[in-house]
Amino acid sequence: MKNYKLILLLFFYFITNIVVSQEAVQIQQKINQYISQAKLDSAKIYIKENLNKLAKKEDKSALNYQLVKVLFMQSSYNEALKIAFNSLDNIKDEQKRVNFNFMIGAIYSAITDYDKSIEYFDLVVKHNQNASLSVQTHLLLSSLYQNKKDSINAKKAITDAYKITKGSNINPITKNHVAMQYNFFNKNYELCKELNFQTIRDTTSFINSKSYAYSMIGDCLVKQDSLKEATTYFNEHLDLTIETKDPEQIKVAANKLIEVYEKLGNQEKANAYHKIYNEAVNDSLSFSAEKYRELYNVEKKRELVTAKNKDLKEYLIFSFIFIVLVSFGIYYYLNHKKTKKTLSSLLTKAPGKKIVVSKSEIEKIEIAIIELKEKQLFLKPNSTRKSVCIQNDIKSERYLSHFINEKYNKSFSVFINDLRVEYAYNRIQKDKKFRNYKIEEIAKECGFGSKKSFERAFLAKYNETPYKLISSINN
Repeated sequence: MKNYKLILLLFFYFITNIVVSQEAVQIQQKINQYISQAKLDSAKIYIKENLNKLAKKEDKSALNYQLVKVLFMQSSYNEALKIAFNSLDNIKDEQKRVNFNFMIGAIYSAITDYDKSIEYFDLVVKHNQNASLSVQTHLLLSSLYQNKKDSINAKKAITDAYKITKGSNINPITKNHVAMQYNFFNKNYELCKELNFQTIRDTTSFINSKSYAYSMIGDCLVKQDSLKEATTYFNEHLDLTIETKDPEQIKVAANKLIEVYEKLGNQEKANAYHKIYNEAVNDSLSFSAEKYRELYNVEKKRELVTAKNKDLKEYLIFSFIFIVLVSFGIYYYLNHKKTKKTLSSLLTKAPGKKIVVSKSEIEKIEIAIIELKEKQLFLKPNSTRKSVCIQNDIKSERYLSHFINEKYNKSFSVFINDLRVEYAYNRIQKDKKFRNYKIEEIAKECGFGSKKSFERAFLAKYNETPYKLISSINN
């Protein structure tokens, strides 16, 4: 159930960021008006014009959040990510960082980097005190875990969301959406269908909301083995999804009909929807490989700048401590005529405070990378910076990231994905049986959480899709 955009749409319509001054409130109202009219370019220009007019940091932070939100809705992920990271660097209070962590998580979910997305959504859950935002975050976490085939955590996330809605006064539409998913997870299919029928009958429901409601009714009917009836609702879902012109959602809708008709043994119908699915795939892959690479460059550059700033800060602290110790040593020597040994012992204590990567740590990292490649540990879906550090007794994830950035000029995520697509490329070339696998199976075999993330990483490295490579070899 890939419903990120629907959940985010609900979030954008019903959650208004709190701003402080009356002037900021007026600006916020104007932004909401532009967004409700789908005038995103106008909203972006208006926000940028007003950023310098606000004096308070709280107001500027709130306005920057609105800018990130608008850029996300325009799929301008690079610019949105830069502004979100810059805002995080200037905010110390964890509660005030929540909104930007949410948007960073949303950006990574949009490009199906599930692990990074979950990492930032977990920060939101940990520090957030707003019930509506917590519900939205748990909804997104549930969808992400479903796509990682982690049904336990997916069910836990939707259950947490449901508990919050029962004990708080949040928007009825959001509450209804949570109840739908909660009842679906708990196999209360009749109640789930009834809730979705309410959404369809509600004249104020958005197209995306109605489309998703038709999809969920179809999912319930499939679970109840009413496949023929399910096709009616999946067709309604597809028709409304086509109106949104979103290729990702069209792929999901078409694929549901393909799977049902194949189960019904009607291959002719299934092939008809395959055509719609393939057209949506081509539209989806128009996402530039260069843009995909640059998105991770934003994070890589930030990590390097953060590391340099931290090193500079530590150097200044060390210098200050060193000067204080030297001054104290001289004073102590002149006044008490202590031996030079006392002064020397004071001076040699300071360098121990500077944090540096020792040779032993570098050796551990190098060994870890060799094992990662030789034992093909990168094929495991749970190969993360944290797991690599734990398994190899590396003290800091930052050391691992910094080493890979310096040696390979890549972030850890891109480094792992490159190893996976290289494995896939070589095996496709050599293994005829492997070429007969579905793309989803190849992606899973290579450690990717989804077909989409595999296709994008493959396209970014080899400038062609795995499907085209297989076709050219087979032909």
